Amino acid sequence: MTDRVTFAVGFALLAAFLYALSNVLEQSEAEQVADEHTLRPSLILRLAARPRWVLGFASDAGGYAASAAALWFGAVLFVQPIQAMGLLITLFLGAALRHRTVSGRDWLMAAVLCGGLSLFLYEASPTHGVDVAPGTRWLVAAPLVVAAVLACVGLANRAEGAARGAYLGIAAAILFASSAVLTKAFVHYLGDGVLAWAPHWEPYAMAVVIGSGFVIGQSAFQAGSLAASVAGIEAAEPIVSVVLGVGLLHEHVAIGSPAHLAAVVVAVFAVVVAIISLARSEDRLVIGSMPAPGTPDESDQTIEQ
Repeated sequence: MTDRVTFAVGFALLAAFLYALSNVLEQSEAEQVADEHTLRPSLILRLAARPRWVLGFASDAGGYAASAAALWFGAVLFVQPIQAMGLLITLFLGAALRHRTVSGRDWLMAAVLCGGLSLFLYEASPTHGVDVAPGTRWLVAAPLVVAAVLACVGLANRAEGAARGAYLGIAAAILFASSAVLTKAFVHYLGDGVLAWAPHWEPYAMAVVIGSGFVIGQSAFQAGSLAASVAGIEAAEPIVSVVLGVGLLHEHVAIGSPAHLAAVVVAVFAVVVAIISLARSEDRLVIGSMPAPGTPDESDQTIEQ
């Protein structure tokens, strides 16, 4: 394993841990905010008054920094599947923080997830493409990304509970995957100097995309099911990242024979099955002692006054 691959894996795992910690802390606070603030900046204003959420936000920021470092060393196709382990880590953090037991089935699915990711990285050998996507390709991809996000938000507005959280989680995942491609360009420009990014459009688009994804992600947590919202994000983000990495950055997966292709398909199937199973079990571990979704607490009432 080369030094670049080692650093990419290390930073990606660090990002997965920090994102998982932020998931647990932020969701426990977001679900207590009244539903009327969903998908609005006022949701963030109310959450910012909560110390636990602020700690989760700091962890989120650290996760993004670690993710950006991982993208400096590795391809989007390589980094994003590793970060999908965030759901696994969320499961264990939720259990540890609430002193609950992880079942044998969950341990098995955790092993399946790790095995599937390892098999994918070994057989597919994702490789670098370009660091900056051509603008002409973004002209095609951007409208499709916006349409997909709006469709998910529209479905969420017609749903309730876990389904609502899942749809919003998928919408956030689409934006987060898009931000990974834009972040790849951002860190590339940083290599030419601290302010070398300023004349380029990608960093500004990155800020808008991340901000929009963050609001939608917090709204997914607000729906009251950490399991559904995180599963939506973790299952959709690697898939969208693969599509964008191939379509925009010319990254590719080295599949030399039908046997290799079959192994990659098995690996992806194992990862998806494990993520779905862990998400369902996490509902029992992390949620439960939380207040009812959409119920404002005293801090909300104080802010509203």
